[in-house]
Amino acid sequence: MGTLAKRIGQLAARSVESESSNIIKTISANKSGLSKALDTTLRTSHDMKVFGLGTAASMASLPRYARFTASMHAVYGAMETSMDQSQSPAVAHTWGKFSGDLRRAGALQADLNEATALMGHTPADSVISPSEATSAYVAAIEADARSDDETGGARLLGHLYCRYFADLFGGQALAGPYRWALNLGAASPRHYDFGDFGKERRASIEKIYEALNESGEMLGTDEACEAVVDEARVAFRHNVLVYKDKEEGRLLADGALGMLNMAGGFARSRFSG
Repeated sequence: MGTLAKRIGQLAARSVESESSNIIKTISANKSGLSKALDTTLRTSHDMKVFGLGTAASMASLPRYARFTASMHAVYGAMETSMDQSQSPAVAHTWGKFSGDLRRAGALQADLNEATALMGHTPADSVISPSEATSAYVAAIEADARSDDETGGARLLGHLYCRYFADLFGGQALAGPYRWALNLGAASPRHYDFGDFGKERRASIEKIYEALNESGEMLGTDEACEAVVDEARVAFRHNVLVYKDKEEGRLLADGALGMLNMAGGFARSRFSG
């Protein structure tokens, strides 16, 4: 089972990684400035195997999906509230341009409400205690927000890069597998739907890279830009711990079960269609 699940994690990540690499290589705004520096973290800090396996594990059952969705809701809620309130001009510059298109917390709450309803619970049951890894991630975001306000830095942009780029690069391709695996509604998961902004993904990603470069210029020093890159590395490490979900303790087995659920759901959708 362990070897099979590891292979599944690699396969789940491969298609997303391939498409992401193509976009990264063929646009221009990430070939210089802060954007170029942030992209180095994809090679050094982003564990695609854990991402793939953790995503598959969250398809193992509705409770597992609800737990993962609750973690993401806590993270995005902290990130978006912090950026909304940020006093840093560099943070406000990029977030102000794209907050309406990127904001995910509301969609994640709707996804969580749907999952709890499908499990036969009331909306009050959608309040799930955060895992240790989720709490640490939220604490890091809030600490960076305070630091940015005090210093005029932009560490929060490292978190923006880590999460929203992952969603835009490959997250949308995961909506169908989640529906197949867990028999979710036709609009779910909502947090992968970026509307027109997501449909023009390559152009949208290029625009965000351009804004990040402008924010980097506003920071004015190499040290301030490197702090943003360092925080992106920190964000990736927190994501690894959230995706592994130590409290659940069944990453490999649930990853395999999630992929079996997805395959079965896909077959049923084709048969019924």
